[in-house]
Amino acid sequence: MKSVPPTGAQSGLISHLAGLASGALRYLSARLALAGIEAKEAGAHYGAAFALIVVGLFVGLLGYVLFVTTAVFAIAAAFDGKHAWIFVLAGAALLHVGGAASLMVLGVRRMRTGAFSNTAEEFKKDKEWLNKLANNR
Repeated sequence: MKSVPPTGAQSGLISHLAGLASGALRYLSARLALAGIEAKEAGAHYGAAFALIVVGLFVGLLGYVLFVTTAVFAIAAAFDGKHAWIFVLAGAALLHVGGAASLMVLGVRRMRTGAFSNTAEEFKKDKEWLNKLANNR
């Protein structure tokens, strides 16, 4: 038995559906590729932010130790009278705490910046384009 070739209307419908599916797959493929690129960037972004926070915590702990050391030796020096080294130790402690605060602020700022901003922007543009297309009909 021979198969009947599709009529013009049937072949047009199949062709349009195939074109639609092909376009949808290309669109999804492009968006997933962009999301993959941004995922790599987000990993580096959040990894750097995490490293800054960890280093900031370490430097803050070191500053705390220096403040405690300063307090202990300041009390001891109050009875002895020789206290010039206290100011040096206090200065070092202040530098460490200032460095820790700076690193923590930088880390928090990096954590607040959003990931996948390019993908979100592309989806927003696509949504606007689809809305315009729907309104023009």
